[in-house]
Amino acid sequence: MNDAYERRALLLHLGDVLETLSCLSRTRDRYKTLGEALLREDFLSEFTLLKQVGANVSPQRIIERATSAFFLWPKTLLDEELNRSLLASTVKHDLFASNAQGWNAYVEERRRDVAWFGEGLEIERLEPAAGFTRWPWPDDAA
Repeated sequence: MNDAYERRALLLHLGDVLETLSCLSRTRDRYKTLGEALLREDFLSEFTLLKQVGANVSPQRIIERATSAFFLWPKTLLDEELNRSLLASTVKHDLFASNAQGWNAYVEERRRDVAWFGEGLEIERLEPAAGFTRWPWPDDAA
C-alpha cells in the first residue's frame, strides 16, 4: 500500500469523526442515551461510527471517549515513522472497550482504505460490557 494514501484516508476519517462528534454534541443535553438520540434525531443516522458504539451510553460519554480515542491522531499521522499500533489501539481502548462487535465492524470499515488497520488488536468475541451494548439496527444480520 501507499503510505501517503493510507495517511490521507486516516486523516479523512478523522475529519468524519470530528463531524460526527460536532453533530452529536448538539444532542448531549437532550437525551439520556445515544440510542434515544438516534431514535429522535434523523440527522444522526448518517454517521456510521454511532452505529458501532454503545447505544446505552450518554452522548456526552461517547464524545468524551471518542475525543480521548482520537486526540493523538493528528500528531501521529504527521510523524515520519507511522505508529500503526498507536492509531488503532487508542480507538480500541477508549471507544470500543469490551465491545467486540462494534470494534470488528469499525476495523472492517477502516480496512477498506487501510488494509493493516487494527492488525494484532482483535478482541475476543465477548458479550459487550454493561452500558456499552451495540445499537441494534434493522439492517444488522443476526
